[in-house]
Amino acid sequence: MKQPLISVIVPVYKVEPYLRKCVDSILAQTYTHLEIFLVDDGSPDNCGKICDEYAQKDSRIRVIHKKNGGLSDARNVAVDVAGGEWFIFVDSDDCVSPDYVETLYRLVERHQCKAGVAWLRTFHEGEEPETSQPAYLEKVFDKMEGVEKMFYQELFDTSAWCKIYHRSLFQTGIRYPVGLLYEDLPTTYLLFLQSDRIAFCNRTVYNYLLRANSIEGQPFKPHKLESALKILDMIQSHADELKPIGKAVRCRLLSFCLHILLEMPADYPDKRKQTLIDYVKASRWKVLTDRRARKKARLGALISYLGLDTARKILNQVKERNKK
Repeated sequence: MKQPLISVIVPVYKVEPYLRKCVDSILAQTYTHLEIFLVDDGSPDNCGKICDEYAQKDSRIRVIHKKNGGLSDARNVAVDVAGGEWFIFVDSDDCVSPDYVETLYRLVERHQCKAGVAWLRTFHEGEEPETSQPAYLEKVFDKMEGVEKMFYQELFDTSAWCKIYHRSLFQTGIRYPVGLLYEDLPTTYLLFLQSDRIAFCNRTVYNYLLRANSIEGQPFKPHKLESALKILDMIQSHADELKPIGKAVRCRLLSFCLHILLEMPADYPDKRKQTLIDYVKASRWKVLTDRRARKKARLGALISYLGLDTARKILNQVKERNKK
């Protein structure tokens, strides 16, 4: 039986030092029936040229050069033209293990699911990712249980990568919200809700690079608050559909709101931050008393009672200790 075509989608923007390692890791996949989209999102460095060089070397690579529109726009452009039966995403500063695609595809093939999830590991610049693997675990969840676990961050989170999606999930019109940061949070659960079941395995196949100049490592900008407010509104607009797993949604959104608030300077003047503060105040007791909520979320709920300034100081002290 012929293997189905799988589309691997890689948005590319200002990642010249990392791009070759990323693409090389995709070309080394044990599953070979691929079309690989390198989406040059108007990158001002040599990324576009590097993409074209790779396209000359391997006929599976398709390069899309486009005006800069952000990560969501780059993913959406490829989704709109991809011909694969399955879609997989990779960020262009990360790299993947040789069995990344095969692990995910075999997982959904075994369980006849339209969505599958594996595990990732993080590594810092100047380091090489570890190669050790945990004792193998494989599970299948119905779609609501899978989304609940994702919002509780129990086995996996909302990131676009380290997952495989049947193309039919996107044919409902779901796309990544253009112009927003944290674009995975309001998107992945919608895709999962279009699936019947969600397969999971804990094989670690994705290597996520932690770098100082990432979005999370940059000084706070208004765009972060704007994105957070829109995402909070987007998810709350699906409250009826998500009502059966409302506790998990509340837990994830409280963590998200606190993350944004604690990144802000203490004297940040934008009054719209009050929307996030109000959500935290309205949700923190329920999260604190939710035994299924992860410890980090419950701790965040607890220290929020001390006020944002005190919580921010505690967080900074923890960060400093972790650096030592």
